[in-house]
Amino acid sequence: MKISLKLLFLFCLVLFLIHLNYLFPDIMEARNFVTAREMVDDGNWIFTTINDVPRYQKPPLPTWLSAGMALIFGTDSLWALRFPAALSSVILVWFFFKLVYSETENKKLASLATLILTTTFLVLFIGKRAEWDIYSYNFGLIGIYFFYLTFKNSNKEFLNFSLAGIFLGLSFMSKGPTAWYVIGAPFFIAYWLTYGFPKIKWKGWLWMVSLALLIGLSWYAYIYMYDKDNLLQIIGVESNARVNHEVKSVERYLSFPVQMGVWAIFSVVSLIFPFVKKKTDYPRPYKFFFWWTILCLILLSIIPSKKERYLFPMMIPLAATTGFYLYALISSQDRKQWENIVAKISFGLIGLVGLAVPVILFIVFKIQFGFYSVALSLVSVLTGAFMLFQVFGQMAIKKLIWANIGFIASAVILGIPVIDEIFNGNPNRHPFMEQKEMIQNSGLKLYAYNAYIPEMWFKYQELIPEIFTDNPDSFPKENEFYLIAMRNISVEQTQKELAQIGIRIELIDEFDDNEVMEGNKNYVDRKKLYLFKAFRD
Repeated sequence: MKISLKLLFLFCLVLFLIHLNYLFPDIMEARNFVTAREMVDDGNWIFTTINDVPRYQKPPLPTWLSAGMALIFGTDSLWALRFPAALSSVILVWFFFKLVYSETENKKLASLATLILTTTFLVLFIGKRAEWDIYSYNFGLIGIYFFYLTFKNSNKEFLNFSLAGIFLGLSFMSKGPTAWYVIGAPFFIAYWLTYGFPKIKWKGWLWMVSLALLIGLSWYAYIYMYDKDNLLQIIGVESNARVNHEVKSVERYLSFPVQMGVWAIFSVVSLIFPFVKKKTDYPRPYKFFFWWTILCLILLSIIPSKKERYLFPMMIPLAATTGFYLYALISSQDRKQWENIVAKISFGLIGLVGLAVPVILFIVFKIQFGFYSVALSLVSVLTGAFMLFQVFGQMAIKKLIWANIGFIASAVILGIPVIDEIFNGNPNRHPFMEQKEMIQNSGLKLYAYNAYIPEMWFKYQELIPEIFTDNPDSFPKENEFYLIAMRNISVEQTQKELAQIGIRIELIDEFDDNEVMEGNKNYVDRKKLYLFKAFRD
């Protein structure tokens, strides 16, 4: 597979940077965006806040990057707030290419592995969203790459150790030591198992670690000096959540191939170690990425809290092992019969999905005919028909791999606007934002009670102070104001609780701000709200 590096880089840019203004922000993005807005509006660049409350759960580097874009394009520009994360994904993919190429000195293999990583479902899903994870993994991989270079040769050692320390520190400033644990540790142990323990260069290693800790802990140290109590309280809550929130069994991560998307079946085959090691022309580099993948899965499984998005670091070495296998499959003249069957199943399933796209869109989801929906359907059907023709014909593996890549590219370029329409398909949606103009024209302030709603804080683009019945300092000073509350408790119960602190409320309206229909996993109670007119007795 001859691939121009310029075209490869352009392909990655398009896939990650296109359509950033589609798909509504999830709660993690919303929290980041609200903090970014308060950095810009209130100057809270160091003592970060969310809805005017200290927010020290995560370091501020990702939010600084979003805030920098917000200074130029506005705090409500979704594409601008997401742009740094998407660009970070492109950089991650590029350093992945450099790492695979350094191991194999084969640009074709490295390019294939990079295309696989770029078109992996989880990488695309996380890589286009402004969450902390992508920055942590990107800076972590870059730091590890420069550390890796010190194993290979003695040229520019001081520079490589310095760059490794800087980027590992920036990774820490993005999400604490996460990438050190889920990328750095499995990388280092895998290298040790493959090539032996690298020669310890004490001065360089100490310089790198010192630089990483100096950068990574600088913000924490500053906050500790000037807001110690809030920092320790928040860290305690966050640590408890890591142990007790989303606790799942080890089996939760055995579904990891699903996160590879169209490469799922091949990714499983690529982990049949004895077989692929004999099949590939690069047994030691393959062994390195194999152990990196396995160790990453083990270390992730040890952590009690488990979510599918936490599997992102595993996709990096897994894309490499998949690339090794598929490259060998392309080059092989004597494929096993079971390999042909596996290839037929994998590519055949994608082909059938391609043919089914129009049915899924226009019959199942009842999407309206439009440019994107029609174009996506047409391209998917043609791609699916081509893949099935190949599967039941000459089985040209190289052409089928290109078709796989094209299928995902069309799904991103043409499909995201269609997916956005599906996600915004709640027929019972009654957005709260319809009342913003009325509230602002009234001259009354908006408060919240029993309402942790980061998505609404982002949409409203203004501070919505929260009232706590056990904190008199949070009580409104105004005699008349508006109040929103979640609908997880009744109007009568809300009236009763607020009456105890001298606030009388009258219901104005009820809202369901969920973009998706009830029954969808993204449908959440926190987006179901009451709006009250409130009075102080």
